[in-house]
Amino acid sequence: MTAVQAFCVLLAIFALGEIVAEKTRAILSATLVIAVVLLIAFWCGLPADIFNTAAVTAIGNILVGVLITSMGTMIDFPELKRQWKTVVISLICVICAVALIVVLCPILIGHDMAIAGAPIFAGANTAALLMTSALTEKGLADLSSFVILVLVAQNFVGIPVASILLRKDAQNFLKDRANIALYAKADETATAEAKRKPLQLPAFLNKPSVKLLKLSLVAALSQFCAGLTNGTVHFFVFALLFGILFSELGFLEKNILPQTESNGLIIFTTTVVIFTNLANTTPQQLVSMLVPLLVLLLVGVIGACVAGVILGKALHVAPGLAISLGLTCTFGFPTTMFIPKEVSVAMSSNEEERIAIENYMLPKMVTAGFVTVTISSVLIAGVVVKML
Repeated sequence: MTAVQAFCVLLAIFALGEIVAEKTRAILSATLVIAVVLLIAFWCGLPADIFNTAAVTAIGNILVGVLITSMGTMIDFPELKRQWKTVVISLICVICAVALIVVLCPILIGHDMAIAGAPIFAGANTAALLMTSALTEKGLADLSSFVILVLVAQNFVGIPVASILLRKDAQNFLKDRANIALYAKADETATAEAKRKPLQLPAFLNKPSVKLLKLSLVAALSQFCAGLTNGTVHFFVFALLFGILFSELGFLEKNILPQTESNGLIIFTTTVVIFTNLANTTPQQLVSMLVPLLVLLLVGVIGACVAGVILGKALHVAPGLAISLGLTCTFGFPTTMFIPKEVSVAMSSNEEERIAIENYMLPKMVTAGFVTVTISSVLIAGVVVKML
């Protein structure tokens, strides 16, 4: 197989994953589809070195720093401040879930498997990238298959639980007519006039190539700083924090990655590189991981649920909603958008009620998914990886 042919095969599998995810409204995630198709393809004779042949392994490992840096530019501090209860609940829920996995699962399924899977429960492909890379470096590449299994299976736990709880919460929400009157109104938030920031570059440099260069420079600085700590603080953690910092200073534009006109290629290469170790996964290995997978997911969900109930009472947020905010780590965006929309349609009897439920749930769920999947997953993975 030539390099171009290998690249086309991987791109076709990636595109199939995106199409299925869109058609199923992310119930079947792109990650799940890619993993299943690759596994079957490898078992049917797809060359195990297809990733190296297509050169995506080297490129993906380089671009992942750029991707994580760009994630920092997506953070909207005014919205996070406005949704501070959502931020607190979602962040503490995911921390408690991962902490319970780290404490309890080593006893039940073994230390390495528990530590490998723990940060993946916090969500995001970036956490999986960090863990698979670390596992390979430490000679534990066989556990990468378990990491992928946790990544693709957690959707089937988080989505139904959150959907059921939000439906129950919607019933209680509709019992108070004051809620409908309050949330049926459109949210009108004043937009502050943009001010020039300290490190903002002149307008003539506002080009896709320059924006990609700036992202790369910040990623390179992140890697350099990680080296100064001898890896105590992971490269990905610096990349996320520096992405936030340089976005606030104006050096990086908000939500910069699409503006580079290379986001499609970056997301493709950094996603498929997660699956490189699937080539060596046998059906027997996969079956042997099912019980540890169920144990880890169950422990994680229990941790998130207990934290959600406690925090919901403390912050006067409905327990069902609080738990759902914590469980956004298991599915992320765009499912955080789809579930409130579906619940609002299913539980309302008229358009006013539908709008009120959607306005009540949607901003909170989207914000929570951003906090858990985009921010906490990278930070948690950077801490937990040291336990391997």
